[in-house]
Amino acid sequence: MSQKINATDVTEEEALNAVFFERADEFIKQANDFCRPPKGQQAKPEELRGQVSAAMLFATARFNTWVAANNFKDGEEMREAKEQVMSYLLQQFQMMLEDNFDEYCEQFENYLRFRKNEDFHAHKHDH
Repeated sequence: MSQKINATDVTEEEALNAVFFERADEFIKQANDFCRPPKGQQAKPEELRGQVSAAMLFATARFNTWVAANNFKDGEEMREAKEQVMSYLLQQFQMMLEDNFDEYCEQFENYLRFRKNEDFHAHKHDH
């Protein structure tokens, strides 16, 4: 999904946006890899997805807390800014979640067209 760009053809903002989405795509790729059961093991896809989702949420919270911490001189200053930092991060997450949720609603059949195939393969040995 990564698209090579010619630096003379794009603005700095467009280049930064491209890097943003390349990074996001890499995180999603790694999450998708974590959703595949190890060879020789049977696992329910929905269980693996839930575990990976929870781990990603924790990692995102942990990383963003670290990023925020680097902007303060000490823990007390950080504690005093907690409400402001939390408000900003929650607002950003909510906007991103709403955008992606709406997109999935609009593209549901396209984005989940392989689900039936996955369900078939996940349950083919249940006879």
